[in-house]
Amino acid sequence: MLSAIMSLLGHFLWVGTLGFGGGFGMIPLMKTVTLSHHWLGVSAFNEAIALGQITPGPVAISTTFIGYRVAGVGGALAATIAVFTPPVVIVAVLSRWYGKLKSVPGVQNVLYATLSGVVGLILGVTIMLGRSIVHSAEGGLFVVAAILAGRFKVPYWAIILAAGTVGAVLMRG
Repeated sequence: MLSAIMSLLGHFLWVGTLGFGGGFGMIPLMKTVTLSHHWLGVSAFNEAIALGQITPGPVAISTTFIGYRVAGVGGALAATIAVFTPPVVIVAVLSRWYGKLKSVPGVQNVLYATLSGVVGLILGVTIMLGRSIVHSAEGGLFVVAAILAGRFKVPYWAIILAAGTVGAVLMRG
């Protein structure tokens, strides 16, 4: 059990250190680590990410879920603390110098370039998760509904009501 906790700690420190762009930027790294160590299968990993997306703090929930599945409460604590420690330390250190650095020529360009990379990461995660979902008519319907809901700003309660209705109809058939 201790070796599993130490493995979670080390690997999620790595995810937290290299995961640019917040939660969506961390998902590809989390997936690589989780699947390569056979901590979860693809389906369970996708469920962890989905669970995180419907609750506050998607990275915290997903990371805690993965850690718990691997090593119980100790694993949940280790993974969650590990994934957040590097960003907190980095932000604490950089915030001391940001006021001086923001006026240095080129720093704003670097920040904008980083932002562009984050947009690419988010698009990549969207495609990755989309490919793992769309293997059936229900999955395709889900993707279409998500796109329409996002595009037309459909309220969450309407999405939940529609999904429940469609699910009930599909379960009967």
